[in-house]
Amino acid sequence: MLSTPDIIDQYPDLETLIEFKHFGGTRSFHGEIQTIQCHEDNSFVKKELSKMSDSGVLVVDGNASKNCALLGDLLAQMAKDNGWSGIIINGLVRDIEILKDIDIGVMALGSCPRKSEKKNIGERNLEIHINGISIKPGNWCYADENGILISKEKLDI
Repeated sequence: MLSTPDIIDQYPDLETLIEFKHFGGTRSFHGEIQTIQCHEDNSFVKKELSKMSDSGVLVVDGNASKNCALLGDLLAQMAKDNGWSGIIINGLVRDIEILKDIDIGVMALGSCPRKSEKKNIGERNLEIHINGISIKPGNWCYADENGILISKEKLDI
């Protein structure tokens, strides 16, 4: 079982993201990061999660907007079906009563019933910054109920 406290004890220089809540059925996940930057439009989130992944983690910077959700049950199920291990949303999710039964890690700042716009606005595969932490495609994420660790490379754990 993955333990972020044990990992950070071994690798104390890792960056940490806190204040994210669990919404998915999996409480512990890790994988290579892919990034999306979007604001109140989840078109790029859907495009990325529709791709096959080898246990990757999608980190979405939604600028912590509290106006709408960037992920719901349909996209989470698609991500699970396509091999993703987790999704981290710097923003909100919806359908939380269903998300908890999907076997994928989903972490976000909170929930909102309103769906996002669909105007195909966003960017993928770029360096993003969440709470002052730089996150790049190819970095690795390790997450559990204690928090989220970001590593520049895959760790030997």
